[in-house]
Amino acid sequence: MGGLSARPAAGDFPEGYSAYVGRVPDGDVGGTLTTQLDDTAALLSGLSEADALRRYAEGKWSVKEVLGHIADTERVFSYRLLRFSRGDSTALPGFDENEYTPAGRFDDRDLADLLAELRAVRAATVALIHGLPPESLHRRGTASGGSFTVAAIPWIIAGHELHHRQILRERYLGSR
Repeated sequence: MGGLSARPAAGDFPEGYSAYVGRVPDGDVGGTLTTQLDDTAALLSGLSEADALRRYAEGKWSVKEVLGHIADTERVFSYRLLRFSRGDSTALPGFDENEYTPAGRFDDRDLADLLAELRAVRAATVALIHGLPPESLHRRGTASGGSFTVAAIPWIIAGHELHHRQILRERYLGSR
């Protein structure tokens, strides 16, 4: 995935995503996206269905809801990537994760099913990224009132998962 090895510059995405981009290791972000989900799945291996319903505090998402949120967010960002890479200059709205997550009813589903769905979403994201023409990587689009380059979006997707994996490890699973 040529062109996706360089970390995006500050002006390539809204400042609020800096923490996500900063979590991603240097190198080919496509390779990171291809392999990192295995680490998240390994972290959750052996977790019972009851444990996957656990919330670390009142009003917080369950483990299952975190997984559903990661998949939903990746779908939204992949759609943005598709639109921007094809030269679509239509400004896209944001989405409210706090409305999407309960509406997804992720707690009603099996943990294995949620992980399988996340893998399918990731496979689609990686396929989309692999097919990007090199000239599309510098195209820009607007979403949620902010400007993004196509090349920055895979870094945000990868960093978003890493962010939630750290939360899962620290707040839900202890020292696992």
